[in-house]
Amino acid sequence: MGLFDGVSFKMPRKFLIDGFFLFLLVVVTVAVTSIYVSSEHTFYWWDYAGYNTATVNTANLFRDSPDKAWRGVIESLSKEKNLLISLPLVPFILLFGESRLSYILSVCLIYVLPFRLLLGAISAKLIPVYPRRVFWSTVLLSLLIPMSWIPTLRGYLDTGGCVFVALAIWVYLQDVKLKSWWKIPLIGFLLAAAILLRRHFAYSAIAFFGAATLQAFIEFIVLIYRRKSALSSPKDKDVVVPFPYRCLFESGVKLGLIAATSLTILMLVAGDFTRSALTVDYRNLYVAWSLPVNDILTRYADFYGLGTWLLVLIGFSAGILTRILVPAAAIFVSLFGVLSLIEWLLVLRYGYLHYTIHITPIALLGLSTFFWTTWLTLKGKIRYFMLGAAGLYLVVNAAVGLIPLKVDLSRLFVGNFPPLVRSDYDEVVKLVEFLRKLAPNEEPIYIAGASNNFNANILRQANRKLNPPEGWWKLNTIGRPQIDSRDTYPLPELLQSQYAVVAVPFQQVLPTDEQVLRSHEQDVVKVVYDAFTQNWEIARDFQLLPEQFKLENGVTVSVYRRVRPTDTATAVRTLEAIQRQIVDRPGTQLDWISLHQSIYTSANYSVSQESDNLYNIVTHPTKNSKKLDTSFLYLGSISDKVKVTGQLNLPNEQCPGIALRLTLWDKQGKLVDSAEMAYSQKSAIGLNLLVEGKNPIYLLLEVLSSSKQDLTNQCQLEINNLAVSR
Repeated sequence: MGLFDGVSFKMPRKFLIDGFFLFLLVVVTVAVTSIYVSSEHTFYWWDYAGYNTATVNTANLFRDSPDKAWRGVIESLSKEKNLLISLPLVPFILLFGESRLSYILSVCLIYVLPFRLLLGAISAKLIPVYPRRVFWSTVLLSLLIPMSWIPTLRGYLDTGGCVFVALAIWVYLQDVKLKSWWKIPLIGFLLAAAILLRRHFAYSAIAFFGAATLQAFIEFIVLIYRRKSALSSPKDKDVVVPFPYRCLFESGVKLGLIAATSLTILMLVAGDFTRSALTVDYRNLYVAWSLPVNDILTRYADFYGLGTWLLVLIGFSAGILTRILVPAAAIFVSLFGVLSLIEWLLVLRYGYLHYTIHITPIALLGLSTFFWTTWLTLKGKIRYFMLGAAGLYLVVNAAVGLIPLKVDLSRLFVGNFPPLVRSDYDEVVKLVEFLRKLAPNEEPIYIAGASNNFNANILRQANRKLNPPEGWWKLNTIGRPQIDSRDTYPLPELLQSQYAVVAVPFQQVLPTDEQVLRSHEQDVVKVVYDAFTQNWEIARDFQLLPEQFKLENGVTVSVYRRVRPTDTATAVRTLEAIQRQIVDRPGTQLDWISLHQSIYTSANYSVSQESDNLYNIVTHPTKNSKKLDTSFLYLGSISDKVKVTGQLNLPNEQCPGIALRLTLWDKQGKLVDSAEMAYSQKSAIGLNLLVEGKNPIYLLLEVLSSSKQDLTNQCQLEINNLAVSR
């Protein structure tokens, strides 16, 4: 009877302790998040706003039409950023509202809190003493790492992917030899789920497979050594040693099956996305975000504090040398951590805050091993001094990271990431209201500036906050191109804009900003700034308005109104000046550039590349007009004699027909030669135009209305297999 009494007493007590710590974790999470977010007074922008906006829009769509919402989620699977990661947050948003605080709390409670618990569970597998104490001490210790808070407080929900990576690691550490067959597809599923939620977790999967592979090779070497020792020593002849090559082969097969499972799931759920991820050269596409090694090391010193990294290094080193850590778990976690650090600090070198979530788990596990190794190996006053000093450092470090303090502690402590507050909040409101009244019919407004302080997205998000949901989108600020390696020449957007907003001095992303780029990667923005501040020819088609707005950091914003359309000769000369200033072609700029098409997605909206030399073009009536008049400028190299061929198609029979004109231009914007042809449903001939002249540099293909009357909205032209021969 006494035995049963003991059991009935101990079990509820353990549950009470677990419940208390879980309750404490939730209270601290809600309190810190609420205080921090409520202290902010700003307009969010770029990534800080994008995930929030997508999640709220998804929740509202589920409220209005669940069928449309599910279709939207399914369609998003082909994109780089899909809506799967927002789905678990939707019930929270529907229940508690769409405020910023509601969104951040939903991320904290649904993603960040389970992630902290999983890290505690991994730590308990790593440190083989007092599992409950190790678990909760690690969980509570995570609260003192600022980077376990900051990405989420800035609006990122990428921790959702980390949950699945942590689950995969935890499952693997239960049985590193994977003797239970069901763990193989489970780990494959978890890694695939992480990648589906956010593409950059493919690098976590690579680190996982790399660590597991290296661990298998280490075990292989150890088995060879043990086998040789057993054969050479009479005392060890009866010792059974597994056959090394067989173990290595089995490990390779199991890891291969995990990889195959992940790839199969990715192809089944998001085939288009997976094929794109395997073929796109992301290194070149995102080279603007890849910082120099010195800069990225400095940023990660600021993200955590050098003192934190010292404790982490001591923790892992002491834990391994004293054999306190479980060998298999320690080897895998150490290898995973080293490979992750190599990926993010030496290979990729992306400096955005949310990429720290790949490194924070390693830092936390290192801190946990430091505290428990110190506790288990040291005695007396030295033990308490070490633990007390380390604990005090982490408390101060957390305060420095989260509380608005302007202190310079030489990177010994973490950098300061306080709540975001704009001192010019009211002036931004005045600017947005002025632009809204100036362009009530969604006239395009070019924003010649792209910094963390002033950009098109800030103005758009400010308008979203200030105006009702049904009208916030009517402020049509153009925010791209912004980045040389990712975007295109800004000429099409500038030609279509009815207004231009210019901030002086030039607003660009700085190396010290949170959302950071490497230096000299925003020439596509700078060239438009120069066009207005240096009074280029195209700027004379605009008139400076008397109103000015004074923003923080000494920024003055001026507004220009278009007074006349830019003619073709001026556009050609402007492009030549742009190319002269931007030496390397922007990363996604094609050979054909659309001058008068939709600018609401990108300059390549109507142009697609079929192969190296073949293009497809689709024309549409211009905004607020049914006229089909548009033009496409060829940027490739041409000779004195140029022939353009292609297949023409007018899908709608109501279209009476169109005319096409091909012209050659030199760099001074002078017409060299031209050729024309008419096309209708009745005259089903292909495009075949020839022009020639001396020293041409640009080729212009114009699609014109064949009559003076406006055309029907269905009158669009398709040009397939468009080729230029010289």
